[in-house]
Amino acid sequence: MNLARGRELGIERAVDDGHDWADKPARAFHQGKTGPTGDADDDDDDGTADERAATHGFTSSSTHPDLAPVVSSSSSSAAAAAAAAAARLHAFSAPLGRIARLDVANWMSQLVSRIADAPLHRLRLPGTHDSGAYRLSRTRMGDLPAWLRAVNAATRGIVTAPLTPFIAGWGEAQSTDAFGQLALGARYLDLRVVRESNGGYYAVHGMAGDSFENVLAQVASFLDAHPGEVVVCDCHHLHRFDSEEHHLTFLDLIERTLGAHLVPPALRRASTDGDGTVTVRDCLVANRRCVCLYGGFDFSPKVARAVAEAGCWERRQHRDIWSPWPRAGSRRQLAERMRALEDAEDAGGHGHGHGRGREGFFVLQGVVTPDAKRIVKALTLPDWGRPRTLRDLATRVTPMVCRMVCGGSLRAMCIVMVDHIELADVEGWLLGAYGEGG
Repeated sequence: MNLARGRELGIERAVDDGHDWADKPARAFHQGKTGPTGDADDDDDDGTADERAATHGFTSSSTHPDLAPVVSSSSSSAAAAAAAAAARLHAFSAPLGRIARLDVANWMSQLVSRIADAPLHRLRLPGTHDSGAYRLSRTRMGDLPAWLRAVNAATRGIVTAPLTPFIAGWGEAQSTDAFGQLALGARYLDLRVVRESNGGYYAVHGMAGDSFENVLAQVASFLDAHPGEVVVCDCHHLHRFDSEEHHLTFLDLIERTLGAHLVPPALRRASTDGDGTVTVRDCLVANRRCVCLYGGFDFSPKVARAVAEAGCWERRQHRDIWSPWPRAGSRRQLAERMRALEDAEDAGGHGHGHGRGREGFFVLQGVVTPDAKRIVKALTLPDWGRPRTLRDLATRVTPMVCRMVCGGSLRAMCIVMVDHIELADVEGWLLGAYGEGG
């Protein structure tokens, strides 16, 4: 976001050249019981590095407390903006009794009288795992090892052709695009990015997927079509971002595509009820309805400033978001570890500042990670009902996670993300939390 854009939003920026490194807490994980399938060997809790605190000294020149981050300081424009904001909120604030059915594409606007003043990070938010991993390429390798990508390129895909459909089958975590996932009720998107040699940015999960510009454009289209909904985009696992310029170009893409919808960091700081983030009311009043977390890199001061200027939030692991990988190789392990992680978060997030007083998002990852043994069996042995793709596995895992949420085994007042969200009872999740009259 350039200076002119900042003045348009009524934001005065004073960015300190000095940036403190975020504290790096000791890594801890509740392993639970080890199942017969064994654990994954990777010791990285979700692949995201702790990041540097980005910027300081944002102030607002606005006089209206609800509109402080987004209106100019002139009394006439502030009054007009306040009236428009009140009208926006009123359009979604009809009182509700007991709700029997929900339109999941518009569930936040339907429930706004119950959720408007809750901090966004304390809501039950359905989410999708590897949200950009739909319709993956069978020829373009994304974040696979460099040697395999080199073989693929040198042989024009001939040598790797028997392998890539199999890789894609285990990489496709969603069946529908970003717009479709949001229409199915998702409000958290787990977005992983690769920069390819042509300078383009693409969604990735093993094989490369859709262009990231298209993914972001779908989010913008959904927000345009559903004015009462708020979305959290979590951009991390930024593969082959090898220079500051790679980050700056990508941040420019985010701003160009989503800029009109982005919730600026100043709104987060100005929120009186957000308790560390923002409320749904904050977003609707300001008409800024996309929180974009950006991380996975120890930012230089130049990149840190660009993150805030683009309208993104820094993504400090354990502070702005805690998304622990459950490392589950079976459904039983997943059930045990999701409960253990939720208990740990509720008690204080293993000392990482979360729990009931947390000021950032908490993500329960409702996913089983197929280990090498499972994948080799799927590749070499007769079917016998064995999962042969990630979707096959999700048909067993995602409904189990839904039963845990709907049945009360998990409190789940946080983000819960799953593979192939069309298999989830999103309506049941939400009615369980918000369906009773109050």
